[in-house]
Amino acid sequence: MTFFPPDPEMPDPQESEPERHPSWQAPEDELPMLLPVSETLAVTDHLALGLFGVAVYSDGVEFRLEGRLRRNGMPAREWNDLCGDFVGHGTMGAAPDPAGRLRFGLVLGDGEKVLGEGFPFGGRDPSSEPEGHTLSRNGSRAGGGSHSYTSSDHLWLWPLPPEGPIEFVTQWPAFGVGERRVVLDGTAMRDLSGRVQRFWG
Repeated sequence: MTFFPPDPEMPDPQESEPERHPSWQAPEDELPMLLPVSETLAVTDHLALGLFGVAVYSDGVEFRLEGRLRRNGMPAREWNDLCGDFVGHGTMGAAPDPAGRLRFGLVLGDGEKVLGEGFPFGGRDPSSEPEGHTLSRNGSRAGGGSHSYTSSDHLWLWPLPPEGPIEFVTQWPAFGVGERRVVLDGTAMRDLSGRVQRFWG
C-alpha cells in the first residue's frame, strides 16, 4: 500500500496528418528535378541578388534566390539602417519602408501576370480557393553580422506554368534597384515535371 494513488491512464493523443495546400507549398514527398538557372538580378555597391536555381515538382515550381549585403566601408548607423531594409524585405509590415520592399512577379507564357506579395500566401486569403496561378514566398530567412548579411528566399509557383517563356520580374527600391526582368523557359519546366520522383507511393 502506497500513499499516492496510481496515475490515471491517459488516452493516446488523436493526431491527424496535416493536409497539404498545393497553392501554399511544394510537396514534401517528392524529389524535384532541377532546372539549371544562374541569373544575376541586381548588383549595387552593397547588394547582390541572384536567382540560382529552379526546382520543378509535379504540380508547381520553386524559384530559389540568394541575396548578399556587404558593408564596404559604410558608417555604422547607415549600415544598421541598410540591414533593417535587408532583413525586413519579406513582408510589407516588416519592412521599415513598405514602398521600398523587395517585390517579385512573373509574366507567364500565356500573358498571365502573377504577383508574389506578402508572406507566405501572396497577399491572398489562405482559406479561399485561388483563381489562376499563385506565387507564394516560403522559407525566407536572413542573417549576418557587422560587415555582411545573407538572405535566401523560395518562391512557390502553383500550378505548373504554361508552355512558353516566363519573365521573372523583381525590384527593390530601398536599394536603388529598379524593375529588372530575366526570361526563363516554362516549356522546359513542364517537361521536367514528368520526371519528378516520389519518395513514398
